[in-house]
Amino acid sequence: MSQVELLNKLLDDMDVVRPVVLAAMPDDIELRATTRRMIAALEQIRQSPGIPNNTHLWAIQQFAKLLDAQHGPLLRPNHSGTISDDAKAAVEAQVEQRQALIMHALQDIPVTRALLDSTSGMIGEKAPKSDSLQRAARHLQQLLQKHLQHDVALRTELEQLVDAIAPSLQAISNVLEEAGEESDELKQAKLLLEQELPDDIEQARAVLQQARLGILSAGNKLSSASEKLHESIQLNVEKLSTLSKQLEEAESEARNDPLTGLANRRRLAEYLKTLGQSKFCFLVVDIDHFKKINDTHGHDVGDEVLQQMAQMLDACTRSTDLAARVGGEEFCVIFPDTDLENSTHLAETLRHSIEMKSFRTTAGMIDITASIGIAEHQPNTDHANTFKAADEALYQSKRNGRNQITVSQQA
Repeated sequence: MSQVELLNKLLDDMDVVRPVVLAAMPDDIELRATTRRMIAALEQIRQSPGIPNNTHLWAIQQFAKLLDAQHGPLLRPNHSGTISDDAKAAVEAQVEQRQALIMHALQDIPVTRALLDSTSGMIGEKAPKSDSLQRAARHLQQLLQKHLQHDVALRTELEQLVDAIAPSLQAISNVLEEAGEESDELKQAKLLLEQELPDDIEQARAVLQQARLGILSAGNKLSSASEKLHESIQLNVEKLSTLSKQLEEAESEARNDPLTGLANRRRLAEYLKTLGQSKFCFLVVDIDHFKKINDTHGHDVGDEVLQQMAQMLDACTRSTDLAARVGGEEFCVIFPDTDLENSTHLAETLRHSIEMKSFRTTAGMIDITASIGIAEHQPNTDHANTFKAADEALYQSKRNGRNQITVSQQA
């Protein structure tokens, strides 16, 4: 029976009982007033809107989900069925804070997405509209990283090109003076190269291209002076062409892995050359069962795991170490000036950190492990032999059950 039905029944019962009671005690004025008040009170309760208890509890439970773990329990009534004033004040403050947060989010998220898209469009391609705000931000980060790496490498090559051209320009100018020839194009090229290169890489390239055309034009004039002059100019032209080719190669060839930002094989080889025959240890790290992650969740999720794995390698290594991605799910770490015992300790710390971390991806949290092989570089041996020894130790870790470290026993 509902609350309203109960009140109606009580009023009906009062209509039956009141005449009987008043007839039995007709002179009791106080009794008459009491019964009248009871009927008035019941009428007032019936007119007030009532909420069933289970509906009230359901509404509280739904509302509590919008609060944090600290304020949600404050909605529970005490033994008297009420909520204290302190609890009400705390909940009201929390609700106002959440309302303000939602309003800010509704205003800021579209503006932030538009800013990410416009910035990405200026240096590359915009992220797909279906991407989340997080994926759009990660897309912009990758574009910026690639753009900065490209600019640094290219500017270095441009500065080297200018330094290499300067002696050639002076030689051409001297020969032209001896031959009684003048070249306005050569003078213009010298003026261009004496100026500081623009900060913008594309503008700097345009300046060098204009100077290059002037030098080539001057070279054509020299070719008619004598065979000796022609040979000298041809040498400079060939040198310029070689440097131009190096510039083109610098544009297409980066020294970092585009997905993870770690060093790639080219940078790894350059780093090994700097070590020479000094002492170092070589680690090869491979993610266990990585194919299963790609097959189950897709390659995008696999890329997220690789990126977070790279971040962990970078965080767990020292500033003197080098971490690189050598292919697929395989990474390597070089510990320079470090003996085998300390390198093994560092590797174990890395392996344990990977095992304990849960990787946050768009498919949810993913736990992984990694197998590691270690080899100490032996004096007067090729670096390739050290890499091979570490790689063989890695596969021994795989055969022994994965998620472990194997130290190479090479002589």
